[in-house]
Amino acid sequence: MRKLLLSISFLFISFLNYSQNSKIKFGVQAGLNYSTFLGYEVPKEFSPLYSESPAFAFLGGINFEYQIKEKLSLTLELNYERKSQKGENIIEIRDINGFTESYNFTSKKNYDYLVLPIMIKYSFSDKNSFYVNGGPFIGYLLKSFGTNDLENIDGLNNGSVDTTNLNNKTDFGLSVGLGKTIEINEKNSIFIEIRENLGLTNTSKNKVWGDGEARTNSLNLIIGYQFN
Repeated sequence: MRKLLLSISFLFISFLNYSQNSKIKFGVQAGLNYSTFLGYEVPKEFSPLYSESPAFAFLGGINFEYQIKEKLSLTLELNYERKSQKGENIIEIRDINGFTESYNFTSKKNYDYLVLPIMIKYSFSDKNSFYVNGGPFIGYLLKSFGTNDLENIDGLNNGSVDTTNLNNKTDFGLSVGLGKTIEINEKNSIFIEIRENLGLTNTSKNKVWGDGEARTNSLNLIIGYQFN
């Protein structure tokens, strides 16, 4: 991973050195991430007590774009991205007198990644253009942890639990997006994009709910700024 980061840094510096070239654009971006995990199902016997759903998180990073042809370009990004999933839980606790009380709480699984998408972008016109893009991404797990909103109940954990060692460090998948570029002037532009990211590798070191696996799946809403 260190070699990969060094290679990325070298590419970024090279792009900056040639930023006066009209074919090169540099930019920053940020946005929302709506994510979940695929590859397994919660067993039916657990479904009355536990269910999962997608959750919102965030992303932010930098991008470079190299124009190959008039409407075709190559984009390279480096994003810090959190992928999360929400769980709705019911737990029953019996006290010393034999009385049972149920508690509802929300838990969340959070995965912080450094993500490198490499995308081919096609614009439908020269200026103020709609565009489509697509290509592979590589993710490197920085940290994963679980949280919940349990109130102070004796014997239950209501803090953050580090789960990094339970997950694989590398994620790989495919991204496809649809966006709109708006030129401010010859040197500056903004863009807005909706992007789908489908993970193809198992992120968990252990089997999930029996023989399942956990593959990332996220939908991004990205707003960015570029200049050359």
